[in-house]
Amino acid sequence: MELYEQIRREYEFGVGTIAGVARKLGVHRRMVRQALSNAVPAESKPQARRLRKLEAAIGFIDRALSEDRQAPPKQRHTARRIWQRLCAELAEFSGSERSVRALGRRRRQQLGLLEREVFVPQSYEWCVEAQCDWYEAWAVLGGERIKLQCARAALWHHRRATISGSGHDRQQGRPEISNVQLRTVVGED
Repeated sequence: MELYEQIRREYEFGVGTIAGVARKLGVHRRMVRQALSNAVPAESKPQARRLRKLEAAIGFIDRALSEDRQAPPKQRHTARRIWQRLCAELAEFSGSERSVRALGRRRRQQLGLLEREVFVPQSYEWCVEAQCDWYEAWAVLGGERIKLQCARAALWHHRRATISGSGHDRQQGRPEISNVQLRTVVGED
């Protein structure tokens, strides 16, 4: 942008010729003409390169990446493993590991395989909000093994928590248990 301004200023107030401006600023005459015709530089077009050595491997890479969708994370293909398999299984393949890595990254983006899960930690004000969890636990009471429905209540940023359990699972009893527990944690009981 600054170069275009400099070219236009030099043409108008300086040398005054296209060839003179190009010589003085060390640019091509075509660039001087473009700067004179338009004050804003034209956007450059991305270069589309033909991948001659990888043309035979594109289908193989796509198959490997589609297989990876169902595979567990530890068993998915790395770029190096794909390159090793290409060298071993395709006799006519002569591409480099770097080119396979770049093509694999582009294909993963196109197939939507690069999306990652994001973890956002929860943060709460001190002793304002609480967390209540319900779970099942086994206990031996009076020599008999029984299943208990347990509730745990704790305030955020508070060390104290209460746990209570009952021998039966009643949906309507859960809020009552958690209210009693929170009063206990806060210190009202």
